[in-house]
Amino acid sequence: MTRIRSEPGRVWRITLDRPEARNAVSEDMLGELTTALGDSAADPRARVVLLGGEGGHLCAGADLGEIGEAAGADGFGYAQTLEEVLSAIADHPLPVVARVEGAVLGAGCQLVTACDLVVAAEDARIGIPSARLGIVIAFESIERLVLLVGPRRAAEMLITGREVSGREAVGWGLATEAVASELVADRAEELAETVGASAPLSVRGSKAGIRVVLRKLSIDRETEGYRVAEVDMMAADALASDDLREGLRARGERRPPEFRGS
Repeated sequence: MTRIRSEPGRVWRITLDRPEARNAVSEDMLGELTTALGDSAADPRARVVLLGGEGGHLCAGADLGEIGEAAGADGFGYAQTLEEVLSAIADHPLPVVARVEGAVLGAGCQLVTACDLVVAAEDARIGIPSARLGIVIAFESIERLVLLVGPRRAAEMLITGREVSGREAVGWGLATEAVASELVADRAEELAETVGASAPLSVRGSKAGIRVVLRKLSIDRETEGYRVAEVDMMAADALASDDLREGLRARGERRPPEFRGS
């Protein structure tokens, strides 16, 4: 069953369509999302991408059931597939506008950090609860978060699991603007239409210039991969750990986890 819905046009709309799971993303969904992003990049009619979620949530995170099944086996494969999606958003030739509402956690928050413009509902919940689950997110996602909000805020989110509201997210640099939840869909559409009506060469060139600056500030894996190899190894170890299994069990049983560091 297709869980990613695309509506081509000048504003190319991509919608996560798994409302019964608050749009938690499986590896199959990530593959569909990569395809949709590629299709929009190749469409000469498209001038902006609008990313949203069905049912009042953008994305409540990864499909934890799928990660639990992969723990100790190919859990790292999910993280790599997610990173392919995030790179497809960040490196997309067109601006990507995110409509942020409801639960925007884990993989959902990572999607937001890769977008160019973000319209958030004031009462949206945005965060990365990796420390409560026993996960280390990919280095590139850590890097995007640090570049957006700074090292102190990034540490607060990643180490304590702090969630911020859409209203707070503006001050943190995670969102462009915040509006009442009943207005977020219309405002995101309005912003996307504004971008779509702007001069295409100017818009593309501006995004490309911003990406050059960000690449200059980031670490190049090809030339400095040794700097992030330790983080990669720690992420792989965490995905194979008993702590991750305990974090997932505790979440399902609605109790505090008892982590042992192994």
